[in-house]
Amino acid sequence: MATEIGHRIADLADTVESLGKTSFANRLREGSYSISGILAEGSSCPTKAEFAEFVGRARGATLELANLVIFFGERELVTEVEEAALVNMLKRESKMLDNFRQSLERAVRPDAVVA
Repeated sequence: MATEIGHRIADLADTVESLGKTSFANRLREGSYSISGILAEGSSCPTKAEFAEFVGRARGATLELANLVIFFGERELVTEVEEAALVNMLKRESKMLDNFRQSLERAVRPDAVVA
């Protein structure tokens, strides 16, 4: 889903740029590949604990993009329908990343010692 979000955000950047808001469009473009890029970089980590950190950063990028979409919606640079669709996608992605991060962290915790 991260790459699908990236494509949708890149399309939004094109729309925003066509409205003459180049600096806003550039900010969106920077974010458009951040989630999948962070996950790709993290996938090379040798341990689950290190990968979990990258997954956490990808979740942060997801929340940052949601904030940008809401901001652009408030400035009427994106339609309400597109804003709602993107925010919902980003919420789902955030939940999935958080669950994935938690599962990675559980996998590296030592089992509790039973006395």
